[in-house]
Amino acid sequence: MISIVVADDHGIVREGLRRLLEAEADLKVCGEAEDGREVLTEVERSRPDIVVLDITMPRMGGLETLERLRTDHKDTKVILLSVHNDPPFIQSAIGLRADGYVLKNGRASEIVTAIREVMKGGSYFSPAVAREIVEQVRSPKSESPDPFTLLSAREREVLHLIAEGLSAKEVATELSISTKTVEAHRTSLMRKLNVRKATELVRYALRHGLIEP
Repeated sequence: MISIVVADDHGIVREGLRRLLEAEADLKVCGEAEDGREVLTEVERSRPDIVVLDITMPRMGGLETLERLRTDHKDTKVILLSVHNDPPFIQSAIGLRADGYVLKNGRASEIVTAIREVMKGGSYFSPAVAREIVEQVRSPKSESPDPFTLLSAREREVLHLIAEGLSAKEVATELSISTKTVEAHRTSLMRKLNVRKATELVRYALRHGLIEP
């Protein structure tokens, strides 16, 4: 049996994925999570073969979670599930060594195909994502990369929480760090993203699908 943790902040999506996957004789959903923090706890508890991980989740998004998994659970396979086919997301996913990237607007059976391909030691990218990867290889852009791809996992966490409306003190409590450290991360974010106000950080997060409107 292939054991799977399903992570998405929408309960109806998790339920749909569970039913889809458990209709297959060799697949078993051993846990669910609605944000990145829960993913880390669930993976520690159940030690799944694969995590099917939505990119846009509250508290800790999919890319930040993937980076943590690559550090703490190197043997766990990770397939990203997303509505985004934008270069910054794809570049970040590849840079973080995602095993797969499946678009939500594809066929439902595609996630099953992705899981089986990844468990055989391969990788799986939705056709539209694969085309984007090929295009980037064939015609690499000469301009500077999107600064989103240069953010650290912690900076993305801080950006995520600021965009959700948390104050520096609340972010500090959420991440178990000092308020001064949060302010330092915020300053670094604003410099890297070339913005001057916290409201611009929120707009940036919305444009890049880190939070939902």
